[in-house]
Amino acid sequence: MKTKILIGMLFFLGISISHAQKAETPDNKYELGSIKWMKMSDPGTLIVSTAKGVYGIQPNKSQPAFLFDKRKNIKEENFHLQPGTPYAMFIANGMNGVTFVLDIVTGKTLFDSKAEGFSFMNSRDIILPENKLVVSGLRKSKGKIGAGYSIAVFDLTTGKEQYTIPQKGSNNVTGVSDIIDGKLAIPRKKGLEYIDLASGNVLWTADVRNVGSVSATDNAIYAYQTNNNGKNTTIYKVNMNGKLIWKDGNKLKGKVRQSEYLQEGIAILTDTQGKNPQSKIYFLDTNSGEDLWDKAPKTKGLVSHFYTEKDGIIFGVASGGINKIKYDGTPLWRKPLKTGPTISTLTKTEKGILYITAKDADIVDENTGESIFGKKLKYKQSKAVASTYDAKNKRYLLSCSDGLYSIDANSGTNEIIAKPKFGGKESPNSIEMRDGNILLSSSQNMMLLDGNGKEIYHQFFKSPSNSMFGKIMAGALAVTSMAMAAGSAVRAGANRSSMGRYNSYGSQMNNNAKGFSKIAGASFGAMSKRFKASAQTKNDKFILTKLKSGVGLVKLDKGSGKKVKEILLKDKKPTYKVDDVERILYYKANKNTIYAYKI
Repeated sequence: MKTKILIGMLFFLGISISHAQKAETPDNKYELGSIKWMKMSDPGTLIVSTAKGVYGIQPNKSQPAFLFDKRKNIKEENFHLQPGTPYAMFIANGMNGVTFVLDIVTGKTLFDSKAEGFSFMNSRDIILPENKLVVSGLRKSKGKIGAGYSIAVFDLTTGKEQYTIPQKGSNNVTGVSDIIDGKLAIPRKKGLEYIDLASGNVLWTADVRNVGSVSATDNAIYAYQTNNNGKNTTIYKVNMNGKLIWKDGNKLKGKVRQSEYLQEGIAILTDTQGKNPQSKIYFLDTNSGEDLWDKAPKTKGLVSHFYTEKDGIIFGVASGGINKIKYDGTPLWRKPLKTGPTISTLTKTEKGILYITAKDADIVDENTGESIFGKKLKYKQSKAVASTYDAKNKRYLLSCSDGLYSIDANSGTNEIIAKPKFGGKESPNSIEMRDGNILLSSSQNMMLLDGNGKEIYHQFFKSPSNSMFGKIMAGALAVTSMAMAAGSAVRAGANRSSMGRYNSYGSQMNNNAKGFSKIAGASFGAMSKRFKASAQTKNDKFILTKLKSGVGLVKLDKGSGKKVKEILLKDKKPTYKVDDVERILYYKANKNTIYAYKI
C-alpha cells in the first residue's frame, strides 16, 4: 500500500491470544455476533470484524459507533489502518480489487470504488497534509459503454470527489503522487505528469519513468526511482515548467529513508542492504544534483538519529558514535564523538546536546562536541536506561545498572542516590516525578522514592508464567502511550527533521496534538483532542500477574502504591486490546461478546 505518510508507526497496545470469563461487571458490554478479529486504532476506535461486518467501538460508549456492513467476514490482512490518521482502507481480492476508505472516527465511507464506477484499481494514495485521496484505474463513464482509465481526487474531509481527470489509453500510475498549489505531480508509466486539477489539463510531461514516489517543493519536483530491488536510488529534479534539470539523475547507494530540502542543499539519508547494512549520508547541490561533499562522513553501521540544524547535520549511529557536519562538508567537531551502543536519547537542553546510551551519558557543546562538564558519565552496560528532568531541583535523574543517578544540571556533578532492587530480575524502564517524589517502574514492579532516594513503597507482582505468552503480555503492558505517539502526529504536521528539546511526557503529547490540529477535518481534530487528554500524567499503573483464581490485571495507585482494582482473566489464553490513552481494556468474553473495563 502506498501512502504519502511514513509507514512504520507504533500502534496501540494489543495482543491477541482467545476466550475468557468475566471477573467483575464490565463498564460496557457489546453483543456483536461471531467475532473474527479486533484491532486498536490511533484515534482510539476499536475495530472489530464480525460476520455482520466491521464494528467501530469508541471509548466509554455503550453502543458501537458504527457498523460497516458493505462487506462481511473481512480478513484482517485486507483491512489496513492508516498510521497517524483517522482513516482505514479495505482492499478486497488483491491490490487491484474493490477499495473502501473509511473514517474510523465517524464511521463514514469516504470512498467506495465500485460506487464510484471503478472496475479495476491501479493506485490509491492518501496525501497529507492536504488531506486528499488520489486514485486511479479503469472507470465507467455515465452514458458510455465500457471503461476508460481515469484519475480522480477526493476530499477526505467530506468524501466528495473534487477533480476528475479522464485519460486516453492505458498509462498506469507507477508511484505515490504529491499535490502543490492546486497541481498534481503524478508518476506514470510514460513519464512524470504535472496536472492542473481545476481544468484537468496536463501542463507538461517529464521523461522520467518507473518512478516510485515524488516530492514537490515550492520551486521543483523531485522524482525517486528505486533500482535493483532497493539496492540503489536515482533522483531526478524537474522544474515547474517541466524541464528535466538533472537529465541523468543522481545515483545513490541504498534506499532513501529521509530527505530534507534546505536552502544550502538537499540532505539525504539512505540505507544499503545485505549482510552488513550501512547508512549513507549525501548532501546534494540543488542546481546540479552533484554531491557537495568530497568525502561523506563515515557511519560504520545504520544511523538511528538524523537531524538537520541551522549550522549542519547531526547524526547518531545505532552501534555508537555521534558526529556533526557543516553543510560545506567540513566537520563541525574536531573528531566524531565516541559513545556507547544503542543511543536512546539525542536531544537539546539549555546547556547543549544530551545523549544517553546503554553505557554512558553526557551533555556536549553543540559547536565543539566537547563535554560541557569535562567528563562523561559512564556506567555498566544496561538492558534498560530511563531518565527524566527534575525541574524543581534542576537535576537529571538517570536509572541504569549502577543505580539511580542524580546529576546536577549546572555543574554535572553526580551521585548515586538509590540502588533499587526490582523483583523478577527486572530493571526500571520508566521514571517520572510525582509531587517531588521519584516513581520508578517496569513490567512487574513499581517503586516510589522520596527526593533523596529513600524508598516510600515497593510493589512487585510476579509474572503469570515463564511462558512466551506471559512474557509477551507483560512486555506489552509495560509500554505507555508514549509508544503510540512516537512518530504519528509528527508525521502529520510537527517538525521531525530538527532535533527537539528534552521535554516532559506531557509536553511531548501536547506537541503531538498540535501536529494533528494542523490538518483540516473534524476527525483529525478528534485525534488532537485525544493527545491533549493523554498529556495528563496517569495516576495509576496496571500489571499482569497471577491472582488467586487465575491470571488477571492489578491496578495500582502511583501515589500510595495501593491496589485499586483487580480484573480476572481466568482463561489461559485471553484475547484483549488496551486503549492506553483512555485506559480501557477491551476483552473478548466469548465468540460473540466484548466487555470493556475502565482500568
